[in-house]
Amino acid sequence: MVKNRILYSILYVLSLLFIYFYGGKIPYMLFYTVFLLPFISIAITSIAFVRFKYIQEIDKRNVVKGEVINYTFSINNEDFFLYPYIKVNFYNNDTIFANQFEARCFSLLPFKKKTFSHKLCCKYRGDFLIGVKSIELEDFLGIVKFVHEPVSTKSVTVYPRLVKLDSLKLKTDYLSESHALSNNRLENTMTFSDIRKYIYGDSMKRIHWKLSSKMNELLVKNFEGSSQVSSVIMLDLNKNSYTFEQNSVIEDMLIEASIAVINYCLSNWIPINLIYYKKGFNDIEAKNALQFEGIYNILSGIKFENDMSIKDVLNIYVRNNILQRTSLLLFTSNLNYELYDEIFKTKLIGYDINVVYVCPECIANNVSSEVNNILNELLEIGVMVYRIKTEDDIKNVLEHR
Repeated sequence: MVKNRILYSILYVLSLLFIYFYGGKIPYMLFYTVFLLPFISIAITSIAFVRFKYIQEIDKRNVVKGEVINYTFSINNEDFFLYPYIKVNFYNNDTIFANQFEARCFSLLPFKKKTFSHKLCCKYRGDFLIGVKSIELEDFLGIVKFVHEPVSTKSVTVYPRLVKLDSLKLKTDYLSESHALSNNRLENTMTFSDIRKYIYGDSMKRIHWKLSSKMNELLVKNFEGSSQVSSVIMLDLNKNSYTFEQNSVIEDMLIEASIAVINYCLSNWIPINLIYYKKGFNDIEAKNALQFEGIYNILSGIKFENDMSIKDVLNIYVRNNILQRTSLLLFTSNLNYELYDEIFKTKLIGYDINVVYVCPECIANNVSSEVNNILNELLEIGVMVYRIKTEDDIKNVLEHR
């Protein structure tokens, strides 16, 4: 546009010089033509800017990662003159829909309509704006630009995939009654707090026969005060310093792995506590499959923007729960010796700790020897480690370690 303005200015000066040196009808005609052209061009473009109409449609607002949505954009010229230079910019054409949602430049003939259809593959989890970000109209001379920004925007919510596990090698430390009695904890046998699956050592008196017959499996009553220890799911929400796409892949793997474990635990009546730090400590408790959807929705939209390291999160949680001995499942993509030291201390206190490590180095093709050493040392101190590469199948890794 700057180039066009310079060229027009040169043409305008030349027309003035033509009049000055030669005079006559033709020089004056050329001068007035050059002088009036911008006004005519801007006037026509202004009318076009006021009168043009467009429609955008999307077939789905909520999808699961990997699904395809259909987006359609149509723009109409209802006037008898040409709409010269139109550029349509779309949201997220450089991130989630890279190479799928490129800006469109075109002209529109009188009484014509132009339609663009996109099949967009939702590759990453989260809430994303979609559709028209702005529409730019330039005049015939390319010296003035009018920009239209939609009053309302369209959005799509991409949910993480739910990986259903048939088995899980992680220790859940969900205690049976025989183990509970050894802890000398009192319980109120008049009321029960929830239901869980039968574990070897449970008394037959505790079986909920009516519900067991309905569910076709043995279910046991947990009385108030009984010794049941939930599995703690601790999620690291620190952001890595990679590109948007690389970070999205890492974060989605962490979310999907944690959701898979949470779903397995709750489906098998194993209570969990989801711990993460986001504007303060968050502790979400769930005891059965009916509470899974709430956790799934929270994790679907959660953002990795935490400024507290997972080492500090683990340290604070353990200090505040020093008397609790439970299994702890740590999901992270940030592994260093500081975290190793904290895990080692937690293990010595008596926690049964497991680490699910999503390997960001695999994306950057820079697997450090430090990470390999830490993983080997964790195994040596009795910490079960699951290393998930970005190309791995989460189900296969968690089930067949």
